[in-house]
Amino acid sequence: MTVATARSGRRRTQSERSEEMRGRLKSAAFEVVATGGLDALRIATVAEQAGVSQGAVLHHFPNKNAITLAAVEQALELANAESAVWDFDTDTPSLLLKAMVSEFRGFFFSDRFWVAAGITIQHTKDTAFAAELAGRVAELRDPIYAAWVGRLESAGWANHAGQKLVRSCASLLSGAAIRRLWSAPDSLTDEILADWIDFALAARG
Repeated sequence: MTVATARSGRRRTQSERSEEMRGRLKSAAFEVVATGGLDALRIATVAEQAGVSQGAVLHHFPNKNAITLAAVEQALELANAESAVWDFDTDTPSLLLKAMVSEFRGFFFSDRFWVAAGITIQHTKDTAFAAELAGRVAELRDPIYAAWVGRLESAGWANHAGQKLVRSCASLLSGAAIRRLWSAPDSLTDEILADWIDFALAARG
């Protein structure tokens, strides 16, 4: 019995225990890829990372695709939980844009993005699973982008203008993140982002 259970005087239900284990395994799958790369993701390594048997992994994620999808879900759920869009407490246009740039930069330059993107790229030839991955990524990321559009609307941008700004910001920063694979960091990215903020403010009208 856990301390929390003892304090509450209630035993966890089977459903609660199952959900807790699924979360533990998703976290383990993400950590395996984040620290060991895509080739490290196997049922055995996830079991070892989580401190459980391979049978326990297979009970919740019956095949390699299922645990692979779980790693992507964990990456994006972590990013979503850290998003500033839910509790950023100002609609000042310049501060809002800077907050969005900061969040997107943090995401695209993090293990969360590289785990999700690397897995997606690796499975592009598996048409059915690639479609499943793309659909789940959209389910998890689209609400974040939509929320940023909403915040921009509340600060004075039209909806369509907000959509273009969110997409262009994400495109700039994902491209900058990928560029780091081949080029050393420099100050030009910061200059480009500063110009983008000036453009975005002008687009507000």
